[in-house]
Amino acid sequence: MNTINEGNNQGLSDLDRAALLRKEAERLESKERAKARIHQLMEISREPYYDRYLAQMLKDLENGKATPQQVEREAQRSYEQYKQRMAQASTGQAGTDKRIYAVPSVQPKEVNGRKGAKNNTVEFKIGIHVFSLIGALFVLTAFVIFSFHFLNGFGQGISLYAAAMILVLISEIILRKRMQKFSHVITGIGIGGLYIANIVNYLVLHTINGIIALTITVLIALGTILIGYKKDSAAIRLISLMGCYICFFPVKGFETELNFLVIVGMLFVINTFSAFLQNRKNRDIINIVHIVVNVIFTALLTGMAWSKGFAAVYLVGFVISSFAFISIMAYKQCREENTSLLFVFTCIGNGLCLFILFLVGNFGPSIKTSSINALFVHIIAEMLVMVICILAFLFWNREDGRRWAQIYYIVGAVLLLSSFSELHAEVIIALIAALLLTKLLNANKELMVLDCITVIWTGIMGLWLSDYWYCWLLAGALFLSALRIRDMHIYHEIVITVSILLIWWSQCNYFFDDFGLDSKWLYPISVTILLLFFMAFNHIPWLKGKKQMAYNVVCVVFSALYCMTAISRRDYILSAVMMVLGTVAILVMFRKKFNLFLKRKYMVVAGFLTVYSFLGHFPTPVIVSIILMAIALGCVGIGFIQKDKTERICGLVMAIFVCGKLVLYDFREVEMIYRMIVFLVVGVLALSISFIYILLEKNMDKKRRELETNGGLK
Repeated sequence: MNTINEGNNQGLSDLDRAALLRKEAERLESKERAKARIHQLMEISREPYYDRYLAQMLKDLENGKATPQQVEREAQRSYEQYKQRMAQASTGQAGTDKRIYAVPSVQPKEVNGRKGAKNNTVEFKIGIHVFSLIGALFVLTAFVIFSFHFLNGFGQGISLYAAAMILVLISEIILRKRMQKFSHVITGIGIGGLYIANIVNYLVLHTINGIIALTITVLIALGTILIGYKKDSAAIRLISLMGCYICFFPVKGFETELNFLVIVGMLFVINTFSAFLQNRKNRDIINIVHIVVNVIFTALLTGMAWSKGFAAVYLVGFVISSFAFISIMAYKQCREENTSLLFVFTCIGNGLCLFILFLVGNFGPSIKTSSINALFVHIIAEMLVMVICILAFLFWNREDGRRWAQIYYIVGAVLLLSSFSELHAEVIIALIAALLLTKLLNANKELMVLDCITVIWTGIMGLWLSDYWYCWLLAGALFLSALRIRDMHIYHEIVITVSILLIWWSQCNYFFDDFGLDSKWLYPISVTILLLFFMAFNHIPWLKGKKQMAYNVVCVVFSALYCMTAISRRDYILSAVMMVLGTVAILVMFRKKFNLFLKRKYMVVAGFLTVYSFLGHFPTPVIVSIILMAIALGCVGIGFIQKDKTERICGLVMAIFVCGKLVLYDFREVEMIYRMIVFLVVGVLALSISFIYILLEKNMDKKRRELETNGGLK
């Protein structure tokens, strides 16, 4: 090595060579120190596994696979672990854990020239699990086709049970010890065959009645659950489940309602056992597949019963049994584990069940023809959903925010089933009840979305019922809901305001017809409503401190639109009223505490009144001149109070304009009596302006003399 170093150091200065030698010496010193530490620990060790671990570290240090610093750190860490293990062993608390001293530097064995070849790769997973399920499904499908189309006798029907049972026995006796995973697949096929045999004997061959079919289903389900739970096999669970459902594909319908109820009972038994007796492993995948398959076949079987015209209450019972199964399964697993993926599928599955309930409850057999039947079905469905959800909510872990999903299901069922009823009383009661429940519980952040949904749903339904007087009940409920605004306050305020305005707009024709009023009063009343809502939402105690600028801007925009569109009615009385309301709105809304401060809002008022004076369709120009002169007087007076020279000058300019208009235009266009009136009024207003300026000059002289006096005294 010295020779190599000498060769490598040729051309280097003595100082560089000294630095290299110093680094080499430090490296050798740290290496020797690490070796000494390992030898010291090997002498201390009284545990074979620890000795092997230290020997492996020493080997890695010699081969250069680990640096001295890494070895020292690992030696110290492993020694601390060793001391803890020895202390526990001395007290008899635990034995030696080999995993603590697992050597990470051991290289994987080479198999066929490739490193790390194992049987748990994606290739093997697909080959073993995916194709076993596909093959099992194909075999069960063939079994179903054969059973539905080629069997017609009692002996053949009974032989189905025997064939499926023999398959289970062969798998459990012969294949279980030799090929355990494959035996699970065959067992699943056999159990699926038992389900198929049971349904074929009941629906197709009619060799057994409903009670016997349900009894056999209970026995098969119980045996399946026990076998699957004992073996903890996902394959047995999934394949037998597929066999249970797949036999419904060839079924084109049910002969009687009793047939349908028996099938519902079979599925309920199977689902109940599956929900309460779950596997210990692979729960997520088993339960997710079960939920997906259950929802699909719930829709299919409901459609079959619907096409036969079965009573809607039977269909509702079947759908709610599916809803209950999904809720119970989610409750069982989510209470024990933090399974977010299963919870997502649970929400989707329950949502689809509620949608099927909506279809059955509003468009199902005998629903459209009889409102009383529809009410009965709605009440049954809503009460059953409420009971299931309340029980799940009460038994769910209180610290788990996911339990609030049950409230979504309750409100969703009520809104979907009742909102489209022919009985308007049912619609009103259901909407108010859902809104009340949501508002009472909306202190919880999890219900923020539901709160937003119920508010806008109530507004939409109020508009839908705007042909009837009781739409105001929903408008009142919306207004009172402002007492329980918690989150998204701007959203709630805008929805409440716009909904009530639209309801008022739709009702105004009926309202004016009843009271003999003209529809033109829609505009001032709308501006008044906006002004009242503006003041209310900006002064509610629990909304203080909230940023209201967005809502305030919306109110200003809508008020401006109403004021401008009112001009199109060509009515001077309406114009006069809108001028007053517009002035009040500008003075009230544009204030600092509402974040809408304007430096010269009185100038805005003057501009608004001036525009309305010219466009307000007043019957004579004399009135316009009087209004303009009053505006000029107001500008001068406000400018005097605010000490704003700009406003005073604008008032003077407007007064001069009015005087010129009076002489050049008004004098020729009006009769003598109006000439006298306009000259009198404008003259008085001009004298008022003069008087204001005299006061202003007097006050300014007084202040000037006081300043001079104070200055002289000093």
